[in-house]
Amino acid sequence: MRSHLKEKNVIITYGLLALSFILIFVLFAVVFSKNFTPGRKDLASKDDVVGLNLTVESLSEKMKDIVRTADRRGTCEVGWHMFDGNCYFFSNSNSNWYKARTMCVHRSADLVVINNENEQQFISGITRDVTYWIGLSDIEDEGNWTWVDGTDYKSSYQFWQPNEPNSYGGDEDCGQMRKEGRWNDRACNDGAPFAICEKKL
Repeated sequence: MRSHLKEKNVIITYGLLALSFILIFVLFAVVFSKNFTPGRKDLASKDDVVGLNLTVESLSEKMKDIVRTADRRGTCEVGWHMFDGNCYFFSNSNSNWYKARTMCVHRSADLVVINNENEQQFISGITRDVTYWIGLSDIEDEGNWTWVDGTDYKSSYQFWQPNEPNSYGGDEDCGQMRKEGRWNDRACNDGAPFAICEKKL
């Protein structure tokens, strides 16, 4: 929340500076043009002042629109990455799938649900070849994979490694992202991988 307010204040500050610059430029242009117009002794007529006031009001409204847009768009907290209206946290501590999910829930999020190729590419661009837990498992019913948010697995995007999931040893019920972003099934109690959390803005 503090980060959101800080970024909002930065946007407002830069916006006000830009507005001030524009106003100074407009005022300078009006004064400059009046000083070099032959036969004119006054610096600005009443019509010029009214026009300047309308310009100021117009710029002020545009600034308010910028602030409103920033409020609607929102920002992610420090340490989170924003993509397509969601915030992603990539943990740097190892844990099993259950602890990873609990860690995400404590951050008002859940393990990542990968919905399409663009999201897959965004995430794998950050994870590289490091192993991370994702929000996919067949804990409840062997062979019936489900996403933590209830997204239909059968009709959803999938990016498994060749010959996966294979439930090697009969105990691989949780999904993880591995080399080149490919998915693999792994024992949920394996404590090696990191975790990717996801939440809406």
